[in-house]
Amino acid sequence: MAFLSDGLQYQPKCVYTEGMSRFCFCLAVFASAFLFSCTRPAEREHADAGLVPDNGTGAIELRPTPAQAVAPVAVLQAGEFPLWFQFTEEGPTLIETIEAARYSAALIHWPHAPHARFMLAGEGDIVMAVNRDGFIRLSPWQAPGTNSAADSGTRGIGLYRIAGCELWRQYTVGAFVRPEPDANPVALLYRNEWFVYQDIPPPSPRLWTLDARSAVPIAGSLPALDAFAPEDGWDLNFLRRGGSGYWYFRASRRAAANQDLLMFRTERLDGEGQRILMGQFQNAVRPEPLSAAPPALMEMLAAVFSQTGAGLADVISPEFPDSRSFAANTAGVETGGPPVRAFFSGGLSGEAFLVAAPPEGDALYLEAGTFNVRRFPMPALPEGFVYTGIGVAGDTLFATWEEQVGFSIGAAGFMALRPPGFRER
Repeated sequence: MAFLSDGLQYQPKCVYTEGMSRFCFCLAVFASAFLFSCTRPAEREHADAGLVPDNGTGAIELRPTPAQAVAPVAVLQAGEFPLWFQFTEEGPTLIETIEAARYSAALIHWPHAPHARFMLAGEGDIVMAVNRDGFIRLSPWQAPGTNSAADSGTRGIGLYRIAGCELWRQYTVGAFVRPEPDANPVALLYRNEWFVYQDIPPPSPRLWTLDARSAVPIAGSLPALDAFAPEDGWDLNFLRRGGSGYWYFRASRRAAANQDLLMFRTERLDGEGQRILMGQFQNAVRPEPLSAAPPALMEMLAAVFSQTGAGLADVISPEFPDSRSFAANTAGVETGGPPVRAFFSGGLSGEAFLVAAPPEGDALYLEAGTFNVRRFPMPALPEGFVYTGIGVAGDTLFATWEEQVGFSIGAAGFMALRPPGFRER
């Protein structure tokens, strides 16, 4: 299922197509009276809708629609040449080429740098939790009252920015999960002091989610984590579902002489956490053996490992509550080297397929039940830049990228691409 409600109408200001020059950054069209908070969505009323013809700028404008959701800031129509976006203080900004990102941002220790910390997949959607900013959602978009088969110019991938408030700019994203199969994803903020001591309290609220009718994140609640109140000094810096089916989380609190560090597990996040030993915690969050993957994914990952020589894969999927790591060996032990980044669609709305991007070389596309492995080149990155994640929204491939030097990140963003023959419409 999609993360957010289906059948909603949107009002983008700009359409980005492959090969175009850089536009000025495009903002969603909102009535000036709309006010949003970081805790609740505002009520909205809109006038009648209508499609405004292209004004020569390459932008399709839509007048407001009654009871409509937050508009995408842009609609992407990617092709075989990539569209590059860089994270800035104003949100994701289109740049002409990836070379334009070189030396464009100061190197900052990763907990304090804007970058895509985590990515989750819905049925047709991709959502990123962007450090020090908020959420980016990428979802198939269709202009209201148009026929997708007749007019390709009125459809694409909607780019939605759900920007955080000042609280998001002070803290680090520590986790991004979907607590239940049909729930919206939830991000966990925490105070990171690995490199710099921060004289600030733990974040409150610490949990945030997104809603189709709010342009800012919405404060959330998970009882297992709420038991450790920020007001009592507790900070939570880890949340993940292990291969055992339990959720694991870690709580810390500054004390007079040292720092409390406790590990917990729980079957359900609306339940109570059970304290466990550090060794149990470390074993539980190690990569899973390949045999633990769904059968279709296991078959396709085995082919990827065989063809690339990699031994580890980080996979996102609409079927998973968060990203999962699988190791090639039977013990589930990490084999060294950077992982393959992969997106798996388990066939909830069609044939199961896998897109995998090794650390170097071509990306691979596989369909379940076949032995056909299609390769396509990923756009080259400058020296010191790496791809950090991959996903599919509609018929478009997305990959996050970063400029990395040691434990620091400079420029960061994402790329949109539709290789020839990839997921034909």
